[in-house]
Amino acid sequence: MGCFFSRGVIDHEVIYDMTPIKHLPVIFVSGVPGAGNHTVAQTISSITGYEVVRPGELVAAEAMKDTPRGRLIANRLQARDDLPEQLTVDLIKEAMLMKQDAIGFILVGFPTSPRMSNMFQRQVKWPEKIVALEVDNEVAATRLQTKLSELGRPESEVNAARQIVRDAAHKVKSVHKRFGGHVVRVDSNGNPTALATALKNILSDTLEMSQKRRLEANKELPTAPSASGATVPTSDSEINDATPLKPDSLTSPSNTQTVLISEPALSTDDQ
Repeated sequence: MGCFFSRGVIDHEVIYDMTPIKHLPVIFVSGVPGAGNHTVAQTISSITGYEVVRPGELVAAEAMKDTPRGRLIANRLQARDDLPEQLTVDLIKEAMLMKQDAIGFILVGFPTSPRMSNMFQRQVKWPEKIVALEVDNEVAATRLQTKLSELGRPESEVNAARQIVRDAAHKVKSVHKRFGGHVVRVDSNGNPTALATALKNILSDTLEMSQKRRLEANKELPTAPSASGATVPTSDSEINDATPLKPDSLTSPSNTQTVLISEPALSTDDQ
């Protein structure tokens, strides 16, 4: 497993071998802060058994380390500057490589920009499903303010919740637009915990394909004991940032789905 790549911090580039991960299904849960990303991801995990990867927690944990990368992250966070997108993708890749026994992955609140989605596609794989959480900005901002207050964050940060949501909404919409009809849209103005049945139906094709892959892999093991898994492509074509994403391997329906919720408001322990 490689370490990481960050220009100006490390003087060489380490290449990750993501071959052990490429055959595993990946689901993106993408929404603004306050949309219910964590709740929906956990619900999907309980349905699929997939490993939940929370980039925000990976960043926070890395910031605590006395390393060049840790200090870079800590300084950026303190200054409230954006982190290098490649750095976040590298942390995700490392987390995935540490969980090679997983049957699949759910990335929470990812990607946050079209560029980041391109990085992940080129360096790891296409996602099998993109669950896009749609929520009114005011609803999301209120949830975020409540959460920040409970965490004891400074009043200035709490008051900035609306601006945080507005800024994130623009980026998230750009990401969803790039995936086009391969996105499953979920209205999360209500309570995402009420989505279990709907999400199970939405994910049925992904679950079926995952089971088929595992069966095929198990059948191949006796005849090819030295193989590490199914053969997968090791290179992806470059994607221009202005080009819509059109992955053939996406298993979601060709037409965008929308799931509506009419449940009580999201609990304040989620954002």
